[in-house]
Amino acid sequence: MSDELQPITPSALGIATGASISTVQQTGEKNVYANRVDNMNITIQAGSVAPQLLTPKAQTQLTGINRTHYNLFVTYGADFSQNTPFMVEAARALTEYMDDDLKLKYSTLSPDIIDEVKSFPCLFANENTDYGRTDEDQTLGYGFIRQIKVRRDGIKIYPNIVYLLPQQRLNESLFELDIRGSSSFNEFNRMHWCIKKIDLISELQELGFPI
Repeated sequence: MSDELQPITPSALGIATGASISTVQQTGEKNVYANRVDNMNITIQAGSVAPQLLTPKAQTQLTGINRTHYNLFVTYGADFSQNTPFMVEAARALTEYMDDDLKLKYSTLSPDIIDEVKSFPCLFANENTDYGRTDEDQTLGYGFIRQIKVRRDGIKIYPNIVYLLPQQRLNESLFELDIRGSSSFNEFNRMHWCIKKIDLISELQELGFPI
């Protein structure tokens, strides 16, 4: 056997002698080379997706909306997808998380005040499942108040839900909605009813909700 290097022919490598041999040079990370591709599927992720609105049913156009304030209700176990009435304890109705001038004006719940309060848009939420946040699939209601019944031991609220919104998205928007608290505990963690001097519709639209 000779010590000289012997040339290797294409046939020895299993390459057809008539086939052309080309060189492919790739740069960068995680490259993939395919000699032949018949079909290719490409998935493009959008950089920004508008928050989801869940509409239970077609809604009629609402008139007489007063956008200077909004009602925030936080309760427990309410089914807002069915417009189910719920109770608010008297001690937690218009007594906390509000400026003193708003407490003084609205806590009387006289007939005139009730009519004004019913003209404000509302957020109807159940308590967060965790401190400062909730499950990704938990929703809250955006809408209005159909009726308010005041009794000695509490107040019954009859909601009119227009949209369901992802509650966690609003946990991340405390400043915009003037909701007091932090990432570890906020108003969505405590049952109560308060009124905020904020244009809720404008703020939700700026957050990306097509209200």
